[in-house]
Amino acid sequence: MFKNLTYKLANLFGGNNTMARTKQYVVYTREFAKGNVKNKVGVFLDEAKNALDTNGNVNGGVIKYKNLKMKRSTPTTNLIGKGYDFSVRVIGTGNYEVAKGMKNSVIALLKDNGKTLINKVA
Repeated sequence: MFKNLTYKLANLFGGNNTMARTKQYVVYTREFAKGNVKNKVGVFLDEAKNALDTNGNVNGGVIKYKNLKMKRSTPTTNLIGKGYDFSVRVIGTGNYEVAKGMKNSVIALLKDNGKTLINKVA
């Protein structure tokens, strides 16, 4: 259900996989799980250049690896410290305005579906 929803949102807001000449941003989610508990989600916006693999494509694995290396205290590092594992889903890419709109829409949809958001500021 969540995968289908993210696909529809990406198409609705014009998210695409090709990079343009303007600064591009990627919208992604971190979905936390511990045992059977899968209700903690974070929606994030980052520069696409920080999420590129060796072929130049936006890759969730690259994002996860960089998030695991994070040292400062954040909700993500607190959950990892408590034994939660997370997966990264890339929603889409676009310029800043498109990416911000995607992020706000995903946050609103997750709130409506009763998910626990770790970042409530949109």
